[in-house]
Amino acid sequence: MPSDAPPPTGDAERRRPSGLFRRILITFVVTVLGSAGAGAAGAWYMAERASQRWVGHTLEALSDEHDTLLADLDTPRELDQRVASLGAALDARLGIYEARGGRRLAGDGPPFAPHRARRFAARIDHGQPTILRPPEGGPIIVFPLLASEEGRVRAVVVATLGEKRWWSPLLVSGLVTLVLLGLGARVLSRSFTLRLGRLERSAERIAGGDLSHRVELDPGPPADEIDDLGRAFNRMADRVQHLLVGQQALLANVSHELRTPIARIKVLLELLEDRVESLAPTIDTAGRGHLERLQRGLADMTRDTQEIESLIADLLTSGRLELRAGEPAGLELQEVEIGALCRTMAERFAADVVVDAPIVLRVDALLVERLLSNLLSNARRACPDGALRVLVSADPERVTLAVEDEGPGIPPEHREAVFEPFTRLDAARSRDRGGVGLGLYLCRQIARAHGGDIAAQARADGRSGARLLVTLSRHLGARPV
Repeated sequence: MPSDAPPPTGDAERRRPSGLFRRILITFVVTVLGSAGAGAAGAWYMAERASQRWVGHTLEALSDEHDTLLADLDTPRELDQRVASLGAALDARLGIYEARGGRRLAGDGPPFAPHRARRFAARIDHGQPTILRPPEGGPIIVFPLLASEEGRVRAVVVATLGEKRWWSPLLVSGLVTLVLLGLGARVLSRSFTLRLGRLERSAERIAGGDLSHRVELDPGPPADEIDDLGRAFNRMADRVQHLLVGQQALLANVSHELRTPIARIKVLLELLEDRVESLAPTIDTAGRGHLERLQRGLADMTRDTQEIESLIADLLTSGRLELRAGEPAGLELQEVEIGALCRTMAERFAADVVVDAPIVLRVDALLVERLLSNLLSNARRACPDGALRVLVSADPERVTLAVEDEGPGIPPEHREAVFEPFTRLDAARSRDRGGVGLGLYLCRQIARAHGGDIAAQARADGRSGARLLVTLSRHLGARPV
């Protein structure tokens, strides 16, 4: 798979502007300015609407109370009470002033009427309310109290907005600003989390054995460091896949090529053994000791050759499984009755088999036989004279195979290490007792190729010995019903 061009390095990389920093900064500035502008516009609109409604409502209330206020002008106490009650109802500061002098008669307004109210004296003299809009603060209503029988304005009511009226627009402005800031932060964080999540999922797939998988990248040039990271990740995956596939192919090819000289050596050893046996009757008593040593040497060479042949077979199987990791199509699946297969393999090692019920499973029969053979041969080497058991059970998702022995067991600190290639425990896997340290490693590969795994445990009954627990998926290569 072609790789992207390598990223710049050294001084050029250090001088390159940080796309991620620039993106965060631009998003933050735009979001703050936009939210501040929108909040200010919303506050202004709300304040304007609120003041308009307040003006209409106040004018209507003053019109309704016109005659009452006019009548109370001669009773200051009652006038104060009525103005206070009306101001509380309108959420306004009300003051009643003399029409000409502007002195306050009642209420909580300033001591004298606002000076601009005098500029509208002619309008007020005709009994027409006036709305003042100073540069700061809310609107001011000047409402004349006209005595119709006298034909003159006796006093004016000045109403200004109460303090509570300004809290609502400010609160709305703050909420709008927070909402817009939250939306901007969500858009930015969503962009990061989506791409980082894509990287995480890709890393998990490659770690699971899918070496052909690559991170899905957005088209076009990289937007920031996260896109650069994705491209670097794909380059790393290309390199790792190339190295692993090359290594596995080399190992498989070398192992395959070794089979021919091994076969010739086996033939030569058989010929030598036959020749030695044919010469035995002709050897005198003095030379019989030399003949026996020669026979023992040939037997040792035969065993070593068999061990090398077994190692090569394990390497070939391991290489095939590694090259097709995560590809069930690489298995030769067939329906197998697991109990019968276990009993056939157990007979070779004098092991007992416990199966609850017949279990038919689609597996690669040769690989599962190899798995059971490795487990049972390891168990028999660990306890040459003890009892071995194979326990088979199943549930709707998986089939479980447990091989138990009565040997020394596997220490807890080594229960994971035994599945590494070429690992042997001296107490139970010494060289003179056979084994090259690939058996359990191959068992794990076979189990994982069948959608399961293998683990080393202590025996469930608490007795001395090891328990190797294998799980196989029941849905591997499932055919539609």
